[in-house]
Amino acid sequence: MATDRSTSQWRNFAVWSAAGALFYVLAVWGVFSLVSDDSVSAMFRSKEVAALVGLGLLFSMACVGFSSRKRPVSLRTLRNFLIRDGAAVVVCLLVMWGLGTVAGAGTLGASEWVAAVTGAVLLFFAILGILVTASAHTGADLIDDPMAGNDLRERGRLIIFSFVWMAACGLLLILLGRAGPGGVLSPVAALAGALVLIAVLVALGIAVWRLNDELDRTLSHEAGNLAFYLVLALGGGWAMLAQLGFAAAPAPLDWLTLFTVLMFVASFVAVGRRRLLAR
Repeated sequence: MATDRSTSQWRNFAVWSAAGALFYVLAVWGVFSLVSDDSVSAMFRSKEVAALVGLGLLFSMACVGFSSRKRPVSLRTLRNFLIRDGAAVVVCLLVMWGLGTVAGAGTLGASEWVAAVTGAVLLFFAILGILVTASAHTGADLIDDPMAGNDLRERGRLIIFSFVWMAACGLLLILLGRAGPGGVLSPVAALAGALVLIAVLVALGIAVWRLNDELDRTLSHEAGNLAFYLVLALGGGWAMLAQLGFAAAPAPLDWLTLFTVLMFVASFVAVGRRRLLAR
């Protein structure tokens, strides 16, 4: 029995690694096509770039293979993988294209770039989360775990609100990163847009809090406490080093990005401590 189980897992590892390699190749081709006018073969003229692409391919195969080694291989699971990861690649390329288009319209400093990239990452995961949650309410049957699918259907409104809240956070960072000196937005327009997004965040926060159960509210309190100490340690340490002349002082946008990132990190840690990420 143990030998059969091990053989099955290695077979699953090989199949899912091949699937991961396919999607990595498609993602690299799509990104290169968006950022360069040359053919894809031009990317391999540099040995350093070719080596990085090769290492990325191996890393992608290993990640997908090991993370999916216990997932059975069937037409249904392969179909779900192709659809979900295909949607992920498309959304990623659209976000990168939009970010590159916006960035090309003005001059971005380090703080603006970090804020824009952070916002794009949040927007990317929010869109994927909304698509997966929406698929649970249709007949697409794109979720392999029946328990996870039932949970998404039962708590669909709460999860959708949460992902929209995440998307609003990402849009707020992108908006503020493109305002001010060298940006494409005037301060007045950026302020108006920021106020609208903040109003959306407040409204969604109230709606999510009302839909939360006792466990959700406990996790929210734990994440808030952890985020406070992370901000105190990292933000306070950065400010102390800047005051002593060992580092550049954080810009206002740096603080906003730091608050946003640490808030999501604290939420992830709070959920992981209760072993809910494996559900």
